[in-house]
Amino acid sequence: MAKFTKGSSGNPGGRPKALAEVQELARQRAPEAIAELARLSIKAKNESARIAAIRELLDRGYGKARQSMEIQTPQQGANIVQELLDEIDARQREEDRNQPQFWTPERKHVP
Repeated sequence: MAKFTKGSSGNPGGRPKALAEVQELARQRAPEAIAELARLSIKAKNESARIAAIRELLDRGYGKARQSMEIQTPQQGANIVQELLDEIDARQREEDRNQPQFWTPERKHVP
């Protein structure tokens, strides 16, 4: 991958103007497109077309559904994570003990 010098852009021309124009045209047609998706979600004769229209409407209204992943680790994997967390905690406590302790007088709260 090419490195860019500090202060210079990797894309000095910026985004192509044609892209902005296409996006603007699509946005102008969005209300009609949404209305057509709504119509298809109810009136389409093909069930897969109705499902696709419904999915598109929901994705635009609520965002795409997040995908979850299920992973399995061996029992030892859980122990390793806990051991690492315990080690981090122990090191932090050791660092705290080695820090100089400064005495500060207690401040009394006066309303």
